[in-house]
Amino acid sequence: MRRFLFSLMVLATVMLSFDPYAMVVSKTGTARLQTFNLNSAPRAWNNNAEFQPTAPYYATFFYPWYPHWSSEGHAPPRNWFSNYLPDPKPNVFDPATELYNSNDDAIIYWQLRKMFEARLEVAISSWWGRDHKTDRTFRHILNDVMNRSDNPYPNLRWALYYEKESLGDPSVAELVNDLNYIRKNYANQPGYLKIDGKPAIFVYSDSKDNEGMTRRWANARSQTGFYVVLRVYAGYRKAPIQPDSWHQYAPALRQEMQAPYSFLVSPGFWRDGGAVRLPRDLAAFRDAVSAMVVAPVTWKLVETWNEWGEGTAVEPGDQVIQTRNGRARIDPKGLPFKDQYIRVLQELLPPLHRNSLTSSTTDRNSG
Repeated sequence: MRRFLFSLMVLATVMLSFDPYAMVVSKTGTARLQTFNLNSAPRAWNNNAEFQPTAPYYATFFYPWYPHWSSEGHAPPRNWFSNYLPDPKPNVFDPATELYNSNDDAIIYWQLRKMFEARLEVAISSWWGRDHKTDRTFRHILNDVMNRSDNPYPNLRWALYYEKESLGDPSVAELVNDLNYIRKNYANQPGYLKIDGKPAIFVYSDSKDNEGMTRRWANARSQTGFYVVLRVYAGYRKAPIQPDSWHQYAPALRQEMQAPYSFLVSPGFWRDGGAVRLPRDLAAFRDAVSAMVVAPVTWKLVETWNEWGEGTAVEPGDQVIQTRNGRARIDPKGLPFKDQYIRVLQELLPPLHRNSLTSSTTDRNSG
């Protein structure tokens, strides 16, 4: 019986190893079947509805707002808001399909597999308020996809990145209202990140925020029971009221540590229409990740997963020659990064799963 069950498990793994984009047409026009690497394929039977990772947390910032490709005068698929093209179909250059919609299940499954490969435990999803497209997409991912039996990474945990703080100073009443909405609609899901039983919320801020933000969020936290992770500001350590934790969001920097709270790494920063602020450098990224792994902090942050407009994504992609008037094309002098950043993370971050077919390594979060 045990041998029979094991055979079923192997069969399930093989079935999960196929990419929805497996049948591709190469740049030479030849169709071929591309199979997913079994050695990094997630196992759905590792799902544990009660599972929560423990510190230190390896997390990335996730943007569910696509299609967002037409910003600043662009006309996709001829040209689009990014100096890069996402690469869910690695054997073709096809902006018409690779400029994805965040609600596309095939794309979501691809992203989940890639986050599994990268050994990331937490996705921090940009959120601009109820009924915003980031809210609708997050609802689909967390409440639907994450609960499916064929979800390729069921132990991934999600938190929201509260972006409204960057537009002003929401009142305590507004914060409480939003947090109660999040608690009712998302925090009750098994895929939502909880720390000591509290749902986690990250908060973005602007350059003018100070102790007033800390006080407002402390008040809102006391009324809602969230675990609050604020973005740092000048003098944050001396604030008389402290949140549960702090983080830095600054992907124009290769790395930065705010001990004992967070350590960030970035692959590069090149916003569409702007100058390169941080050039892509795989060796420098590797060094930054190595430093992050040994850093004595709670939050180990990859900035970002897929903020394509600012060129900070580690999600597979290719550099292009961008335009607003003609047709964008692959940059022959660019650095096609494909899975390279995923592979660095896979190599350097601690393994996720203990009960895999390919490794007996004891992990930090076997669930």
